[in-house]
Amino acid sequence: MQNNSEAHEIFLSSEKSDNLIKICLDALPHKAYGLVGGSDICHPESFYPCSTNLRNTAEWKRIFESFGDFYHNLDLGFVIAPIEAQQVMKMMQERKESFVGVFHSHRYLPAEPSEADISLSSDSSVLCYIVSVVNPLNPELAIFRLDSSGYRKVPIRTR
Repeated sequence: MQNNSEAHEIFLSSEKSDNLIKICLDALPHKAYGLVGGSDICHPESFYPCSTNLRNTAEWKRIFESFGDFYHNLDLGFVIAPIEAQQVMKMMQERKESFVGVFHSHRYLPAEPSEADISLSSDSSVLCYIVSVVNPLNPELAIFRLDSSGYRKVPIRTR
């Protein structure tokens, strides 16, 4: 399986899009986050919600709080524990999927990367799926390529 890092558009069925949005809505009033597996970066297949969050540990809390008052809310941001990420990666491998992205919900912001999303993005070869649930009756999904210089929205083609 290739993990082509250049995605010009993402092919995402309505069923898979609806599944991701449901994961984010079901997590309310908390943030949803996890990993995305697929046959390649343009064809996501599975969304793997995660539950561990190291965001409030001594190592990470200071980093998140460095983004200003908005990030002092202890439920904003996430850092998946390495052991959980490894377990999810193993599941992907068993399903013959590649790691193609990370997803999370925005409960107070639009479906655009925040300053923290961009700054903490660790791998520009995967995509960032953001679901804004500011209005739970009309959630918004957008997909981005993040790197240290900013972000680029990747078009979604429904199939």
